Amino acid sequence: MPPTDHYRQTPRNGTEQTTATETTDDGGGDTPSETGAVEGLIEEIVESQTDELRDELDALERQIETVDDFARISLNERKVKQNEAKLSEFSESLTAFAEKAFNNINALEDRLDRQALLLAAILDSLEDDVDLSTVRRYENDRLIADTAPDERLASAIREAEPIEK
Repeated sequence: MPPTDHYRQTPRNGTEQTTATETTDDGGGDTPSETGAVEGLIEEIVESQTDELRDELDALERQIETVDDFARISLNERKVKQNEAKLSEFSESLTAFAEKAFNNINALEDRLDRQALLLAAILDSLEDDVDLSTVRRYENDRLIADTAPDERLASAIREAEPIEK
């Protein structure tokens, strides 16, 4: 049922004054002050629960930040470990390559030493019978080609100067 207007008379200084109050016809008989107190109590309860929920939400956000930081740190640690493993593998492969190159260089030096000894023996046995002027010219040409222009100029000047006696 819709609210109805009732007029209530309240004495004031010996005179009666009529005031209008709005009530519902629910049979509860609540007065306006009781309704305001109940609404205030409800608002306090809602506000306290809202504050508690906000506090819980803040705590959850801090926990999420902590977990996020931990995940970031954990991910970085995993990346560091992966990089260390890759670096170790690279180092091992580089070491293997260096060992192989060192072995190849040693083998080449051994072959060169043998060839040099063989050539020396051949030259010693043929020295009287072979004209080595072509070989010596080639050696001089290679020396000239392998030296810098300044070194060649200095060498030419030394050869052109008369030897003092």
